[in-house]
Amino acid sequence: MKINSLSSQVLTPNKINYSNSNDFAIKSSDTSNTQDSSLLSKMKQLVSSNAPKAADSQTNSINIKPGEIKNIGSVDGYPLNISIDADGMVSTSFAPMLRSDESGNSPTNMLASEIYNSHSIAQQEKAASIANRFNLLYSVANGSMSVNQYNETGLGSTSELLTSLGIDVSKSFSFNGKSFSLDGQGNLHALLLASQLNSAQ
Repeated sequence: MKINSLSSQVLTPNKINYSNSNDFAIKSSDTSNTQDSSLLSKMKQLVSSNAPKAADSQTNSINIKPGEIKNIGSVDGYPLNISIDADGMVSTSFAPMLRSDESGNSPTNMLASEIYNSHSIAQQEKAASIANRFNLLYSVANGSMSVNQYNETGLGSTSELLTSLGIDVSKSFSFNGKSFSLDGQGNLHALLLASQLNSAQ
């Protein structure tokens, strides 16, 4: 299947191949559209099987900066990669973000649609569930959601998500430099560092 666009770019392949970082060949006769190429390149990275893991089991930590692409697991053998932009918008390797500032048949939006449609509804739902829980944890770590709000979401097991990422939930862990723990019921708790306790007194 070839996707033709108005800017004379052609994206190939027949289906999404996660086996290497050269998943899509991008050919263009219009080299002046570097923003389009950059967006396509970022989307290509998003579906790559070579994305670094978000979690480090050695340090029991999760780290992801806005715009970074990190792996947060897999669904039916397909890598689940995530990128969260500075506005908190989430893109995954199962559901790349469509660009509202581009036409529906732009190369970027057509590729995003092709990626989305290459997965079953069940795979999409499972990927969305994992990505949503991860995004909520990200929101707590970055201060845009409280721990209490997070615990009230009921979107699934935080312990299961963290364990799947390689985090040891029997001890404290950090997410983007903020320390947390889970209690016996699976509720999230923020931990204050000694320096924070001293400054509060």
